[in-house]
Amino acid sequence: MSKKIHEFINDGNSCVIKDSKPPRYWYNYLWNENGFLAQVSQIGHGRSYYLNEKADMCMINNNDARYLYFRDEEDMSCWNIGEGPLNESVENYRCEHSIAYSELSSDRAGIHASLKLFVPQDGYNEVWKLTIRNDSDRERRLSIFSAVTFELEGFQYPRYYEMYRCLETFYDEKLNGIYCQSSHPFAPHKRYNGYLACSEKVYAYDGDMAKFCGAASAITRLDASAFALFQRPDVVVKGMDCTNSLSALLIVGGALQNKIVLAPGEEKVISYVFGVSESLEEAREVSAKYADAKTLEKEFKRTVEYNHDKYSSLSVHTPDEKINNVMNNWVRKQIDCCIVGKKGVRDNLQIAVALLNYRQQKAKEEIIECLRHQFCDGHTVLTWYPYDDTRYSDQPFWIIWAVCELIKETGDYTLLEQVIEYQDGGEDTMLAHVKAAVNRLIADKGKNGLVKIYFADWNDALNITTDPEAESVMLSHQFCLALRELSVLMRKIGDEDYAAFLDREYETLRESINDKAWDGEWYMRALSDVENIGSKDSTGSKIYLNAQTWAVLAGVPDEEKLPKVIEAIDSMEHDFGYPLNMPPYTEYSPNVGRMAGMLPGLFENGGVYCHATSFKILMDCEIGRGDEAVRTLKKIMPDSDLNPSTNSGAEPYVFTNCYSAHPKYYGKSYQSWTTGTSAWAMRGLCEGMLGVKRDYDGLKIAPCFPSHWDKAEMTREFRGAKYHITIENPQYLANAAAVIWVDGRKLDGNVVPAFGDGNMHEIGVLLV
Repeated sequence: MSKKIHEFINDGNSCVIKDSKPPRYWYNYLWNENGFLAQVSQIGHGRSYYLNEKADMCMINNNDARYLYFRDEEDMSCWNIGEGPLNESVENYRCEHSIAYSELSSDRAGIHASLKLFVPQDGYNEVWKLTIRNDSDRERRLSIFSAVTFELEGFQYPRYYEMYRCLETFYDEKLNGIYCQSSHPFAPHKRYNGYLACSEKVYAYDGDMAKFCGAASAITRLDASAFALFQRPDVVVKGMDCTNSLSALLIVGGALQNKIVLAPGEEKVISYVFGVSESLEEAREVSAKYADAKTLEKEFKRTVEYNHDKYSSLSVHTPDEKINNVMNNWVRKQIDCCIVGKKGVRDNLQIAVALLNYRQQKAKEEIIECLRHQFCDGHTVLTWYPYDDTRYSDQPFWIIWAVCELIKETGDYTLLEQVIEYQDGGEDTMLAHVKAAVNRLIADKGKNGLVKIYFADWNDALNITTDPEAESVMLSHQFCLALRELSVLMRKIGDEDYAAFLDREYETLRESINDKAWDGEWYMRALSDVENIGSKDSTGSKIYLNAQTWAVLAGVPDEEKLPKVIEAIDSMEHDFGYPLNMPPYTEYSPNVGRMAGMLPGLFENGGVYCHATSFKILMDCEIGRGDEAVRTLKKIMPDSDLNPSTNSGAEPYVFTNCYSAHPKYYGKSYQSWTTGTSAWAMRGLCEGMLGVKRDYDGLKIAPCFPSHWDKAEMTREFRGAKYHITIENPQYLANAAAVIWVDGRKLDGNVVPAFGDGNMHEIGVLLV
């Protein structure tokens, strides 16, 4: 068992990292509702960007450059708090990634330094609070260097109008820092000016990073590696002072040098502001604001309170401490982060439905925003930042599903009459958007009666380029679920005729799937005249996970097929979760597309795709397999027992998208934070295992408890009231029935009413 290099504190709201060199960078993401985001690693570096309400990006710094250096002016030794990028050792290293901030601290030769970084709730900047203390018995003279780069890119412009041709740096005394001004003629807004300022008097500066880092032959852009030019910057390591340089065109940035003297025991606080502004005057005002220590502390406290309050409407407590640590504020923050980092219809609708559990207003806004990117004919763009209208087939399904979930959550049927624009002009009601999605999927049926896959469905890498008429079994399952869900909603609003139409469509599609896509032991993944995908007779991969899990979620298998589907799913089990397909493709197939061109066991080609595994968690709960559900959740959770973070490389507090099954990258993860795994894993726990589900008539409670859990609790807000739900399983039963009490009175059935009175209601659930 590998040594733990992290621990959770503060009721799981902070993760303390004890080693500055985990297998890869372990990031925290900090942002505000204005669209400013800072990514912070365990050494303190990372990218910062601003994304406005129209998704116009401004990537502020180039290649994650955000660094603080310290130099002893007597012996010229130099170091960083988090050891990187200089790679000089320190003592008592500690990085605390918290829900609202990150803080690094360490000691070196009698100097203690800590850096707290946060993004205030107002403005377009991040704030660094440096506290430095002399713990030695002699006076110390130090130079402190803060360094960033400026890129200010991220929007579309005509060829040869790159942003670097429009940038120049200035030193401004009132700012007490470097200002990087853009004069780009096609910038979509005015906030493409960057700055770095500090509260301590600047001794010297550099606006030309070639002067600070050292010029290297014909370098025109900084190397992508965090440990490249910034690993041994000339000014720092050669005992030099900043040169008061300025720059235009190439390698623009900001380096500020402060010189301080500390008596024994003396402590000093310096604040830094890094951000974007519409003008130099705005930057000056923000810099002056945070140079005031009382204001800084007030804004920090306000930021912490806001970030905790934002997620406070939902909490869970189970007998499993690891689940409690990850599946409370961390998973909710990760889901929230996906909205900041993703701008795609499919992605954001899945995230929004998870947000309905705790940020209902934000979820509603996001669902409406996604509908604005639907075309009149029912299909949608793939992403609106960057804009991509490649014809994917599955987006209409997510629209139908998400709108049904929105109405269940809010109980507000008038939303269906809200008028929303279309991507290609015109507007219509929310319900008309939903019906357009239904019509699109019906019109997209192929010769077998299943929905065509076009470029791809949920699986971006399954591209059947050899057959434009190929049909998606997974999407057809999903459409079945959508038809069934929408039928219930239509009856709620009294449209019996349309509900009956949807019921007929459901039965027709279900029959077509069972007739054409059943392979004897499981469902195929796609139908094609060239070769069916995911069949026992297919070349390469024989079985796909999603074609089985979504079949169960949609109620497609009959009593004879269901046990075979479950057996097929269970046969795919892996230590890290469930592979997307088995076995992996060993040779490229144009009939499969991109996934077959990857090495076996990587990504979609037989990798353990955590997002797909999280679909299975809700499927397990759908058929009463609570033990399987929690076991599956714990496989894909960060820092799992069989794949700890020290092996996978994934941060131990957020979900990752995939684990590799390739022997040369075995168990490693690829990316974390912006993955839909978080949304589905949270729903699997809250709506599946704990069984607290939104419903048109109230809050439905139908737990699918693991047999080894004796008790769990949830607090949730729903339609203007609060619910404290205690689920008890004293006999350690699996798939047990629930007896429910509401404020001490036994409930008939399992739907708790929507009180809407602003009060807390006690819900007791006994599994019998």
